[in-house]
Amino acid sequence: MKKTTVLLCILLVGIFFTGACGEKQLDRADLVALMDQYLAALVQHDPAGIPLADDVKLVENITATAIGEGLWKTATGGPTEFKIYIADPVEQRVAFMGIMEREGEPVYLGARLKLDYGKITEIDHMVSPAASPMSGNAVPEGLITPRPALVEKLDPSERTPRDEMLKAALAYYDSLEQTSGAAAPFADACQRNENGMTTANAEMPTAEAAVNTPAAGGYMSTFMQMTCAEQMDTGMWRYITDINQLRPVAIDEEMGLVMIFSVFNHDGDPNPMPVVNLPGITERDNEWGQFTVPAAHTYKIRNGKIYEIEAMAIVGVGYQASDGWSCTRQCLADIMDQYLAALAGNDPSGVPLADDVQLVENTEKTPVGEGLWKTATGGPTDFKIIVADQPAGEVAFMGVIEENENPTIAVIRLKVVDHKIKEIDHLVIHNEEGAPLHPNMSEVRPALLERQPKMERISRGKMIDIANSYYESILQGNGEVAPFADECQRRENGGISVGKDASDDDSTVFNRMKCGEQMNTGIWSYITDITDRRILAIDEEKGLAFAFSIFRHDGEPKMMNIVGVPGVTERANDYGPFDLPAAHVFKIRGGKIYDIEAIGYMADHGITNGWE
Repeated sequence: MKKTTVLLCILLVGIFFTGACGEKQLDRADLVALMDQYLAALVQHDPAGIPLADDVKLVENITATAIGEGLWKTATGGPTEFKIYIADPVEQRVAFMGIMEREGEPVYLGARLKLDYGKITEIDHMVSPAASPMSGNAVPEGLITPRPALVEKLDPSERTPRDEMLKAALAYYDSLEQTSGAAAPFADACQRNENGMTTANAEMPTAEAAVNTPAAGGYMSTFMQMTCAEQMDTGMWRYITDINQLRPVAIDEEMGLVMIFSVFNHDGDPNPMPVVNLPGITERDNEWGQFTVPAAHTYKIRNGKIYEIEAMAIVGVGYQASDGWSCTRQCLADIMDQYLAALAGNDPSGVPLADDVQLVENTEKTPVGEGLWKTATGGPTDFKIIVADQPAGEVAFMGVIEENENPTIAVIRLKVVDHKIKEIDHLVIHNEEGAPLHPNMSEVRPALLERQPKMERISRGKMIDIANSYYESILQGNGEVAPFADECQRRENGGISVGKDASDDDSTVFNRMKCGEQMNTGIWSYITDITDRRILAIDEEKGLAFAFSIFRHDGEPKMMNIVGVPGVTERANDYGPFDLPAAHVFKIRGGKIYDIEAIGYMADHGITNGWE
């Protein structure tokens, strides 16, 4: 019976799709046929013949939209000859870039369909007017017919493995953020079109470029004739603050195409922007202020290099908007606030918990509703640090709450998947005696709350490396291993353990030192190892890295050799064996560690982190 059903599905493919085809994996031709069928149904305003899942979700221009609304109501024609298909049989996805008609006017459509067992479960519409003032309010020539390479199959000898295709396409965004042409594998012949206008490797000054050319400089024409890589090196893209909510849509190995949706944020910094390698200009005003642009890009990748880029975008959305699917930094911060409020109320019922959520509190697996869920009585206070990482779906809180009506230092980490909390960590410094916390736990250092200037940001990969280098610096007793700023200050449960002002009555020869300087003394040689390092959240906007770890101490050596400290040559290690679960927040600016906020407590030797 199953064989008969599959045969029937094969016969039906390309004609219509029904629930009977639920077990069939569509090939590239099937997926393209499905997209054509979908577009035709849009124009007919009739989804009846489309294999929609019962819980299908449609997002049009970043807004959740009911089937039958949006373009389902307003489409009146198309597609034209300008149509590009990106079909992915491996992931059962298909995407489209092309010109449609909406209420009689041409529009540029970026569409995405995701299938599960033959049913469409997710749909994206990115819709933008196609007519351009620079083309006399007509459709630009670049949107009349696609560039040949975007609709031609690759020779098998030119193909690239799909994981390498995706890596190459994603590197484009790194190249923009890092203003480095070397960050992505651009071919010398790489050409980029944006909404039909050639904006990189233009063969000659275009009419569009002439319109955009300032009378005083004329540099835009030169800029648009540069190669993709050369443009990146000029710094002209520095006004792009960050690119987030990256969603790979489809990888078409046969065509060499990759499509990715993303959101470009711009916060108006820096202003002006320094510009290099562009004759006639050394800086450019960044006069646009704060704005956000959702975008779709299709990349042609041949022999591992990017040759063509076709880009489209929509405008008029809110600053730092969600793409309608992702949990943004603000979304993660809101979920953390919701969690903290529910914790203080001892009621998890209103928190978006996944069915299989797991909680570990102070390295012990704990049912939700137990532990801090029972003992929390208030908070958070003004001492509140949030580290939100949209790409990883991680958000962390370090601050002061109330437990059994006593002020308590706590660290909470949430892993969010599909807007639901899947993993929870609690690290709680219980204060059963109700002792006053260190005065420094009443107010957060400003740097830990401030947004990072664009020019001082580095990639998340480098931030992870720098955070990890801190632990290596301790273990190696070498302050050169980590990039400490001279102003670096570390606080532990509020107390300043390095970088302390010499005028403070509690200052010592050790805590007055610089971070790197202190590492070189040997004072940390009683730390046997630092294990279970989990660098979980990287907040590029604030320059913060958040990590959990366990500091191991076996009680050796009994006497530590101290070097470089006048009058001190050794120090007793009389702590004995113990472990110390810890959380750290690092402020990283310009590639250096400026502030470290550490929280930890002493525990029995030999504990696990609770997640094994």
